Amino acid sequence: MNILIADDDPATLKRLASRLSAWGHTVHQAADGNTAWEIIGGTPVDMVISDWMLPGMDGLELCRRIRERHESGYVYLIRISRQHSKADIVRGLASGVDDYITKPIDVDTLHARVEIGARIVNLQRTLNRKIEIITANHIQTIHMFSRMMDVVDDELGGHCRRTADLAVKLAGLHPGVGDAETPVIETAARLHDIGMVGIPKSILNKRRTEIVENERQLYQSHAAMGARIIGEIAIMKPAALLVRMHHEQYNGKGFPDGLAGDEIPVGAQLISAASIYDNMIHKGKIALDRIPERLQRIRGYQLSPQVAALLMEINVAQQHDLARKMADELELDDLTAGMVIAANVRMKTGAFVMAADTELDDYGIDKLKHFKTIGAISNKVLIRKSTVRR
Repeated sequence: MNILIADDDPATLKRLASRLSAWGHTVHQAADGNTAWEIIGGTPVDMVISDWMLPGMDGLELCRRIRERHESGYVYLIRISRQHSKADIVRGLASGVDDYITKPIDVDTLHARVEIGARIVNLQRTLNRKIEIITANHIQTIHMFSRMMDVVDDELGGHCRRTADLAVKLAGLHPGVGDAETPVIETAARLHDIGMVGIPKSILNKRRTEIVENERQLYQSHAAMGARIIGEIAIMKPAALLVRMHHEQYNGKGFPDGLAGDEIPVGAQLISAASIYDNMIHKGKIALDRIPERLQRIRGYQLSPQVAALLMEINVAQQHDLARKMADELELDDLTAGMVIAANVRMKTGAFVMAADTELDDYGIDKLKHFKTIGAISNKVLIRKSTVRR
């Protein structure tokens, strides 16, 4: 173990360092909290044995900072203190301490506590290695399925990858999605159309309105089929559930189970939204400024109002990204008459406010400010660079 001892008593430092070295550990020493923190920042440390009362940064703050670190493995913390009241112990444990010993330090007790810490650190390392192996296998499995879709239809593979990227963005915006759920959503989105591999291309290439009833049934089977394919792997079962539900609709008229509203998991709703949006752009060739109109048509029908609103937000960002190449983003207070709007201005709901290529006058500027005051639009609009006076 790499062990750091932090204590402002030279005699204690020397004694503990000698013992720990004799027990086969690599020892680092610090006489104050700031030095201890510097060592932790530049040296791999498995365990910290720290006095509670240190010059500079005290032991409590040192412990809190160590626990806030996420870039390294688990550090086992042993506190040294002359105080051992219940309140004092609880305070230390609440700050992240694993164990404590009191002064004067009993060597046999110290040895036992260090051995306990070493076992925990080694168990954590073993667990991390297993997680790394499982994660690597999981990623390889996803890539294998993804390549399978590319072999069947390269456009299908591209659609699934774009859908996954967009679903992750939607998950980041949705207040009901936690960090632990996002990887499941990404996996399910990347494989949401894996069930298509068993459907003839002659059916996939048809428009929905051209598909006859028996072909429609075969097409609609792909959601359940995809769930069965990846659900055979235990670690993929949560993603398989979302794959099965990615064609369910907010109004209950989707497939395969006819779920409605909150019966549909948020993850499945986001994958559905991302897939619809990608198809609008890449299959439907719909311009970004026409997408809000299309989204309004399916708001409360295929998609929940909340998810449709998130897509509107992303679509506005996409429009701005394209327009920024030839435009400046200005705050409303910086607008002057004669400037020209570079992209359609819409409310957060998608409702139209002002068209691209509109030359602003005082009335137009006041109109935009009014919509900002009522919270309908943001405080910035895109203006054509050529009309901005420097």
